[in-house]
Order: sequence, then C-alpha cells, then structure tokens
Amino acid sequence: MKRSFLTLAILTMAALIVVIMFALKDGSPEKPVADTLLVPAIASQINEVDRVEIVTAGNTNVATLVRAEGAWQLEQLDGYRADWSKLQALLAALAQASVIEAKTDNPDYYSRLGVEDVAAADAGSVLVNISIGDETTGLLIGHRAQGRQGQYVRLKGVAGSLLVDREFEIPAQTRDWADTQIIDVNSSEVAEVEIIHPTSERILVMRISADQTDFDLAGLPSDREIKSSWAVNSLGSVFSLLNLETVRPEGDVDWTGAVRMRMLMFSGVEIMADLVEQGDEYLLRLQASHPGASVVKDDSGNSVAQQEIEQQAADDVAKEVERINQKAKGWVYGISKQKFEAMVKKPEDLLKPLETT
Repeated sequence: MKRSFLTLAILTMAALIVVIMFALKDGSPEKPVADTLLVPAIASQINEVDRVEIVTAGNTNVATLVRAEGAWQLEQLDGYRADWSKLQALLAALAQASVIEAKTDNPDYYSRLGVEDVAAADAGSVLVNISIGDETTGLLIGHRAQGRQGQYVRLKGVAGSLLVDREFEIPAQTRDWADTQIIDVNSSEVAEVEIIHPTSERILVMRISADQTDFDLAGLPSDREIKSSWAVNSLGSVFSLLNLETVRPEGDVDWTGAVRMRMLMFSGVEIMADLVEQGDEYLLRLQASHPGASVVKDDSGNSVAQQEIEQQAADDVAKEVERINQKAKGWVYGISKQKFEAMVKKPEDLLKPLETT
C-alpha cells in the first residue's frame, strides 16, 4: 500500500512538472498564443503613433511618414501631405491583427512565407517600422496565405513567424503614399473658365446659372462655328479629379511665359492656375481666392434670417478657399500631358476649321 501511494505521488509530481514546463513554454514572449493580438502595444496606443517607415527589398526606404503640425507628411516628397486614408487603414489592420497560429522559426524557410530580412536584394517581405516616441516596433509583412484567410508576418528580431487574421495593403511606390489628388471640382459648380496665353490669345467660356447645360464661348466670331458643344463644355471639367504625377516645393521653376487659367465657381470661389512646360514635365501651381469677399453689401433691407444665410454662405466660401490654399500653396505639381493640354487650349482648338475655296 505504501509503495502504491509513493508511486502515485511520484507520478503526480512528474505530471505537475510537465504541466508547469508547458505553461512556462507557452507563456514565452517568442511564441504568441493563438487569438492574441499581434502587437498589443500598438493596439493600445494607436493614436500615439508618430512615425511609420516602409522599407522594401535591398533596404529601400520607400516611405517615411511623420506626424507634424496635426497632419501626416511624407519625407521623401519634402514633407508633402501623406494619404491619411491608406496609412490609417494599415495602422488599423496591424492594431486589430490577431495570431491564428505560429509558423516556422527556421531562417531557411523564411522566404517561403516572405518574411525574410529586407536587406536581401530579392526579399519578398516589406518591413513596417512603427514608432511611438522613442519606441519602435518592426514587422516584416510576408505573403498572403494560400487557400485560407490571413497573411504571414514576423516581428523584427524574433525568430518565429506567424499567420495572422488580417491582410495588409502596403503600396510599394513613394508616390502612392502621397495625397495624390490636387483638386476636384465638378463641372456643375463652374460658372466661368478663362485661358490667357502670353501671346494674348484668350478663351472665355461661361454659364449664367447651373441650370444651363452648355457653356457659351464668349467672343465667337460671326463667321465661325464651334467645333462641338463637348469641346467647349470640356473646359468646365479640367479640375475634376486632377491628380499629381510629381510634386516639389516651388523654387526653381521659371513661370515666365506661363499660360494662366482662371476658374470661377458659382459659390464665388475663384481658382487661378499657372501652367508651364519644362523639359518633359508639365507643371502647375494653384491659388484660390474669393473676389466678392471685399464687396460691402447693404443688408439694411434684408431680414435677419437672410443675412444669416448669406453670412453662412460667405463663411463656407472662405473655408473652401483656405482649404485649397493650405494644400496647394508653395507647391509645384507635375500633371499628365493630357490634363495639361486640356488646360492650355487656344481659340482655334474650339472652332471648326475655316472652309477653303
């Protein structure tokens, strides 16, 4: 009987030791438990992130995004505004990512999952460094899982790789991290468009109200006809979804001989653009204003309600002018050749050819 109790006690102790060893092993920081967050520190301090680096194969620093003056900026483009929507989506996905299961910790197999070090010229991984003050967390983002949900990742400096339950969109080009939209004005908001060439050639198209379908070409010669309504109306949409190809601080551009374009919106916002071709680039700079803002109106005959409506409209216009200038002031944009040519049209481009006899 004593021998049986002794044997049972020994077996119980051995089992307890095994359980404790497994518990300690499972609690190791180098082996995250399934269903736990990938990076709890980021999840709990997501609003404190102040720097994000995107590094690709060959240690190529694609994008360094820093938070400054209440906005995210892109160092590679001289501090131009970053695309917050893309960065926000990436940070949210990383903060919410949970571990599905542990994967290989053998460096020989990292490339199969795309979690090898980015120092390699042919690395399939993307390193995302996320900084909060002086603390930086590096994550090597690998391939998406085949035939199942998730993506492979590895914490920088940790041997074990992981499969997580999120997939990450990480642009691999610097330009794609910038806020590429310069301006977006719907043609329905446009009252006038004027193009002035340094040769004094001039185009002016206008509409009396937004209800007017087609723009009128001012100064149409009595013996000429417009090429088509579309050719004239297209000038109203030149600022629709206008995106940049390149951007840099204004400085070394010679604007002598630039074409000037003026767009007046029904709201009262006026946008001036200078356009010049330099080498193989098509360059643009913008400035917005509100010419009617300086006009003093006599409101003595208007009701209080009417005055408040007019004041609100004026405030909205002022905010729109400020928004455009805040984004565009001091910057030179490179735009596509197609967009550039649409903005520098001459009168003959809108008219039917003269008939030859």
